[in-house]
Order: sequence, then C-alpha cells, then structure tokens
Amino acid sequence: MSLRAAWLLGLLLASTAGAQPEAVREPAEAARTAKPGEAPSHERNTPLGALVPGSSERQALGDAATESLRERVRILKRAGVVLSGAAADDGGLVSEVEAGLASLPPAMRRFPGGPLELVLHPESAPLGMGDGTEARPDWTEEGARLHLYRYAPSAERRVTLRMSRLTDVESERLWRRRAVVHAVVRRWDEARAWSQTVRWRRLSGWLQPLERPLVWKEEARLHFAGAFSRARGQQSASLDLVTFAEELFVPVESLRADALSDDEQVRCQEFSKSRALAELVESSGLGALGGRGACPAFDAWAEKDLLSHFEVLLVAATGRQPESLFGHLLLRPVWREGAQVRGPSFERVVQLVALTGMESRGLDYVVKGMTGAYDTVFLTGTMGDLTHEALELEQRTIRRFHLRLTRGEEERMLERVWELERRGYMGYYFFTDNCASALLFLLNGVLEQERQVRPPGVLWVLPTATLDALAKVEVVGKDGPAGPLLELIPDAFESTGERAVRADTARREALDALSVHVGARELSGLLRLHERLQSPDPDARREAYGELPETVTQVFASARPARRSEVRDTLHAYVAHLVRVERAAVDRMDGEKLAIERLRLLALRTPVEGDAAAGVRERQRIFEREDVLQRKLAVLDRTAMLEESLATAPRRPPSPEELKRLVLAERTEAAFVQATEAQGALSDGVFAEVDAVAFLGKDHRRKVDAETRWAAAALRESGAARTVVSVGVDFPGTGVARPVVSVRTAGMAEALGDARQHGFQPSSELRVLDGELSLEPRWGAPRVVSTDMTLVGYRTLQRELPQFRDSAWDSLGWGAEARVTSDAERPLPYRATVQAEALVIVDEGARFSRFTAVGVGGLARMNWGESMMRPAAGPRLSLAHRTGLPGSGANAVRVEAAYSPTWRLGDTHLTHEAGASLQVEWWLGRAGPFGVLLTPRAQVRWEGSYARLSPHASLNPSTGWSVVAERRLALGLEMR
Repeated sequence: MSLRAAWLLGLLLASTAGAQPEAVREPAEAARTAKPGEAPSHERNTPLGALVPGSSERQALGDAATESLRERVRILKRAGVVLSGAAADDGGLVSEVEAGLASLPPAMRRFPGGPLELVLHPESAPLGMGDGTEARPDWTEEGARLHLYRYAPSAERRVTLRMSRLTDVESERLWRRRAVVHAVVRRWDEARAWSQTVRWRRLSGWLQPLERPLVWKEEARLHFAGAFSRARGQQSASLDLVTFAEELFVPVESLRADALSDDEQVRCQEFSKSRALAELVESSGLGALGGRGACPAFDAWAEKDLLSHFEVLLVAATGRQPESLFGHLLLRPVWREGAQVRGPSFERVVQLVALTGMESRGLDYVVKGMTGAYDTVFLTGTMGDLTHEALELEQRTIRRFHLRLTRGEEERMLERVWELERRGYMGYYFFTDNCASALLFLLNGVLEQERQVRPPGVLWVLPTATLDALAKVEVVGKDGPAGPLLELIPDAFESTGERAVRADTARREALDALSVHVGARELSGLLRLHERLQSPDPDARREAYGELPETVTQVFASARPARRSEVRDTLHAYVAHLVRVERAAVDRMDGEKLAIERLRLLALRTPVEGDAAAGVRERQRIFEREDVLQRKLAVLDRTAMLEESLATAPRRPPSPEELKRLVLAERTEAAFVQATEAQGALSDGVFAEVDAVAFLGKDHRRKVDAETRWAAAALRESGAARTVVSVGVDFPGTGVARPVVSVRTAGMAEALGDARQHGFQPSSELRVLDGELSLEPRWGAPRVVSTDMTLVGYRTLQRELPQFRDSAWDSLGWGAEARVTSDAERPLPYRATVQAEALVIVDEGARFSRFTAVGVGGLARMNWGESMMRPAAGPRLSLAHRTGLPGSGANAVRVEAAYSPTWRLGDTHLTHEAGASLQVEWWLGRAGPFGVLLTPRAQVRWEGSYARLSPHASLNPSTGWSVVAERRLALGLEMR
C-alpha cells in the first residue's frame, strides 16, 4: 500500500470512528485554494525530479497512482460509499466524493440504510445529477443507488446566479460534492423523518394531500422558484430539505472565497432553514453546525439590540365603505430610539398584500382575487407610506395589538421578514389565502417548541377571526408572566377622518366652555362664524377662515382678566380642531382625485408599467442580488407607483361630473390653506403664549384614556364563528304552547353598537351566513318549526360630518340584506327576500352604545311552496334601538321592529307583515378559556290579509282578516 493510500485510509477510518473533520478537510481546503485549471496542492507536492520522469519512472508512477486510487475506492467502500464502473476509475470524482463526505459533521458520515452505490453515466445532465425521470433517474434500487452523469450547466436562474463567478471546472467539482451530501442527507431524512417535522414543513408551507381543500398532492404554499435551492426542491418537503442541505454543507464559497459576498451567501440569506436543519441534526445527536457569522446588510437592517417588540396592525373599516369591512392585517417591528434618530414616518412596517399592479377594479379584478391570479407578497415599507394610504386617502383607522414573543422569537421574526421579502410569494385567494393567512404563515415560522396557530377557518380566513385565534394562545413572553399571544394596545393610529369626528365633538365642547367666560356679543359672532365653517361649500368655509383671526381676537379680548389664560387655551384648542376637520376634507378629496385619475387612464386601456405579473417579475429581479439591492431603493409604496405612472401616462379628458369633483378638490385645498394661514396668524398673535406641545400631549392622553375605557369594557372576540343555543316556548295563533329549541350559527355576526376589540366599527353591522334552526322536541325525530338564514346583511349608522356632505344621502345611514326563511305555518312556507333601507338616526351615544334609528326602504321577495311560486314586493318600515346597560360594553337591551305591506303577484289584496323582538344581552364573564354571553329574547310575528291563507290561520270577526300570529320566549346562551 502506498503512503498516500495509507494516509487516506487512516483519516477516513478515524472520521468514521468519530474523529474531528479537520484532517479530512485538508485535501478539500487544498482543492479550494487551487487556481482554476490547476491541481490541488496536496497532489502537486512531489519532488522536483519527478516532474520530468523517464519512461520506467512514468510507468511506476502510473502503477502507484492506480493502486492508490483503488485503495481510496476500497476505503470509501468500507465507509459505506460504493463506486461502481466508471465512477471508480475517475480520480477527480473520487476526490470530490471524499471532499463531500468531509463537509459533513463526522457523525453524519456514518449514514444509515446500508451501502450507498454511486454510478457514473457517460450521458450528460444539468449539474451532473438526475431529475427523477426514466431517462435521467437519480435513485434506483429503492434508494441504494445514486446515479451521476457527466456535468452540464443548468438553466435554473437560482442556481446560475450563485455560481456565476465559478469556472466550469469549479462548478463541476461543487456539484460532485453536493451529490454526496444529497445522498447522505437523504438517508438521514428517511431514517429520522426530518422533512416531516413541523419545524421544517412550516418554513415553505408544505401541505399534505387533502390537508386543505383542492390539495391533491404534497405541495408548498411558497411557489417562487427562488425560494428553493433548486427546482427539485419544489417537488416535496424531503427534496426541499435535501437540496437545501447541498447548498448549506457545500456552499459556493467553499470552492472560491470571493464567489459571493457575505450578504449573498446562503448563511445570510436562509436563516430559518439553516437554523431548522442545524437543530434537526443536533437533536439527532449528529453534532453541531456552528453559528452563521456576520451578515453586514441584515445586521444593519435588523438592529437587534434596539428592537423593542412587534405589533400586529388591523386596518379597520370606515363604516361607510362595505368593501373594506373585513379589514387588513400588517406587522410592525418597533425599535427603541438609538444614536440615529428615526422619525415616525420612517419607521418600518411589513405589509402582507396582493400585488395587483394597476389593473382596473372590475369584475375581472374580483375573479382574479378569488382564484389565485395574484401573488401575496411581503413588503417592508414605511409608516409614512402606510399613513398616507390608510389614514389619509382611505380614511381607515389602524388598531394596534402587541405580540407577546420571546427574545429568540423576535430575532427569528426579523430574519423571517428578511427572507420572505426576498422569496416569499404565495397565491392570493380572497377567502382563504389572504393577509390573515400570510400573517399566520409568517408567525408560525418563528414560534418556539414547534407551536402552531391554526387558521380560524378552512373555507374562510377572516382578519378579525385571526386576531381571535392569536389571542387564545397563552404564552410566556420575554418579560416573564404568562398571557395571551396577542393583546390590544389602546392607542390606535387615528385616521384623519376619525380624528375629524373627534375634533368636531371637541370644538363643540370648546364653544360650550367659552359661554360663561367671554362676552355674549363676541361669542354670538363666533357661533355665527362656526355655522359658516360647517358649510359643505369650501368657498364659504375659505371666506369664513379669512375672518377667523379677527373674530377669535375679539372673543379673547372680551374675556375677564382672571380667565384670560383659560380662554386662550380653549380658543387655541377650538382653532386646532377646526384645522383638523379641514385636513380630513383635503385628504378625502385627494383620495377622490387619485381614483378619478386612475379611471381616466384605464378608460383608454393604456398599457402602463405596473400590471400584476410585471410587478412580480420586477420585484423578484430587484431582490436577486443583495449587493445590487443595497445600492438601490426598491419602490414598494403602491400609491407612489400609481401616482408616478399617472403623472406621465396619457389619459382621456375628465367627464363633466369628474371635472366638477376635481374643481371641488382644488377649492377644498384652498380652504385648508386659508385655515392654516388663519391658525398661523393667531399663533403669532393671541396664541403666542400657548404651549402647543402641551396641547398635543393632553389631546393624545385624552384619546388614549377614552380608548382604554372602551377596551376595558369591550368583548375581546370578534363576531366570527358564533354559536348560540336557545331553549324557549312558542305560543302559536292556534293550538297550545310548545317547547322550542333553537340553534343559531354564524360565519360572522356583529350587531350595531357591539363593542369588540377584534371587531368592526360599532357603527356597522355585518352578518354573513347567519342562520337559526328552530325545532320542536318530541318523541322520535324533532319537528322543524322554522329556519332563518341571512346570507349577507350590512347596516351602518356612520354619517359624514356636515361639511363633508354632498347630498342628503350623506346624512343618513343605510342597510341591505339577502335572506332565506321557511315556516310551516305559512301557506307558502319558503321565502327568499332582498331588502334595502335608508336609516334616519334619531338618537345616538358615544361609539353607538346607545342609538335609535328609523328605517325606510323596500323589499322584493319570492314566495313558494310545493306547487306554487309567487313574487312579491312592497315598502318596509323599521325601528332599531339599543340601550347600553351597566358593566360590560356587551350588556345591552335591543329592540328591533319592522312592518311591510307587500303585494303578491296574482293577489287582489295586500299582505301585511309585522314583527318585533326584545333581547337582553348580558356578559357573564369567563369560565376558563370560554366567555359566556346570556341572551334572553321575546319576539312576536304577525301576518294578515283579507283572505284566509291557511288552515292554521284564525279569523278576526271584527275585520274579516285572516291572521297568522306567533309569539316566542327564548333564553339563549353563547360560549366562546
């Protein structure tokens, strides 16, 4: 045996016995430092005379080399790696097999599953590895034989980008080593099922067949090829793990140190997968892989030492726009202030959105949003962008929730955001794969101990229901005490519209406070001016703002000297709140202007940069190379992209109505400018001594105190997935009283005035798939008494401020619903009804805890039975009232009543229908993890006409009317 063969045998046997890998890595290190096309140093260190040998010497050297190669092959065989045929005669392949084994921890080299045979084929294949087809198999003999091929370059972009600086020789050596790692890690995965653990599968979102509807085979939620080490990794969780192990154990820089910058190396790009694989290897007792080292770009971005906590943000509905009802979720990392001061507008926020580009918002847009035609992406933007889009243009307040994470989970969250911003692309489906499911995907990838938060539904994942699911998880955070994973922060980011509503109340309070401290004549002048400042006409408001400084100065001068300081502060608050209301008016009109400009552009069908598919491709290209990305600011603000495109794209002339709105926007902006000039003049004059910072601080504390009081009384859960069981008694018009058991379930049921931390606005009511089944218990099968299903119903009491009203409609609430019912007492027992109404608000309290509203509208209905179908229509009057009760914000008395005379096709008379219900809602508190709500209810239903309608109807002797009447008393109990 030659000295070299003996040396190699000793090393491999030592490594097999658990020796440290440094000795084995010596030839690999020599190979890495060799120049392109040059043999490794351990093969070049021969005596000088041997460089020009004679024929006998050449024969002897050749025989020694052959014998040495055979011995190395025999040593590999003893280690479990069998080289057959051409593979055993390829010295370069043998060297790379040795180097590939040496890249693994020593214990991993003793792989399970018996001998591993490597077969080298003369045909070429991309990367020299099989693709699983019959023509190019990668494994045969039930995983005992790995097939290798002559190396050929790959067309996979993810692979070629990372190898772009390697020569063909270096690339071949790289993939020979990776083939060995592939084979060994596959054996370990088969033995230990690493790829089937939650720890691994959650990172790419691997789903088993039938784990979700329409999932027929194993597939990953991430569908971007760049999220996997190579294409084979997209086929299964096992191949995902094995192909990633190739890249982790044999990185590109192992062949050439300058092949990739530090920030582009796999250790600085795939934090989560690297940690997961390292933990799996270590937990299996196979050794530790070590830390990742420095990653300059990520470390500078993450600022881990300054990280305070994470927040979940809910962009709530406005109350007037039903399309925004379901809300939108975001993630906000919060850093403490460091040496470099960062203003609030530059704070970062992670948006989980569908990239829709600038496609028109028509039916095609809706269909695409429901069928996965768009991609959900993870965008790191700024609070300034979010504020402009949500708080100003869309007028949507953002609620804040604290995520109770451990320190390790917070650091992993930063890493996960970094990764997913670059490679996280998932199909967007409005009902199931949306911002809420994306948040859970992000969060589940960082939770410790393989904890998982399950989606709150299979066919429908609501943002508010997702907040419920997060709040139900009890954890121990970094501060020690246990508590819910998610908790409300009673300090929302207020939209300019909601702030205007609050300011409108505050300025009325300021006027009331002035009445006892200033002159009556001067106050009357201010009140007359105040009326003009509430005009819907911006020109009238602008003119009034011009008179404001003089009027305020006169009011201040009329104050008694002892009260002047108090009057000054009150007047300052009044003017500040005026300007806040005017600012909301400008923001509303800016939103309208942007919508009009978009319509003018899309009406021409002008192709512009920014369609959904192009946006995805451009974004993927930007994030391909970290060194390029760090020198280029990616444009992630969708509103800014739209405004930039609109600035240069051709468009049609505005329509007369659009032109009217655009002119109104300019006049509104002029009124706002005049308001700020008036405020500035007063600040230089009578308000010069006012501490404006103190005013802002006091106003903010007042807002937070109000939110804290509301949150303390509000229910935590949203109205999603509710179930109420009721027992009661029916008193039909004929016959005796009968017991009734009712079960009410709802996909979503939030009523007007509901106080819910995770819910919608108290001014809005939403019911989706809200149904009640009433049964009469008896011997045998129970009898169905009635059914009532609201497919979808919406009501809102939110109205515009006086100066925002363009028509009488803006001073009213409104509602609409689609409903299907059945009742055996009716001659035509089945009904499908569509109704709509305008709501006149007679009385209201703070956050609509108390209200009275009268509705005027109409309905269209289809009545049918076994052999008859009759449409009907008519007007409808309704009354809705709520009175809050002491204690919890859920405690209330509700009264609902409605009357509608309808005319049915074929009838010669009207059918009069009336119904009313009285319900008390009383929160009993929590019993362990469950909350208990008691709902006793009394209801009555009456229907009559001049004709006898059914055998069950009773005849009123005085009127000759045929009457169907029913009364019910029920006690309901809801546990959540």
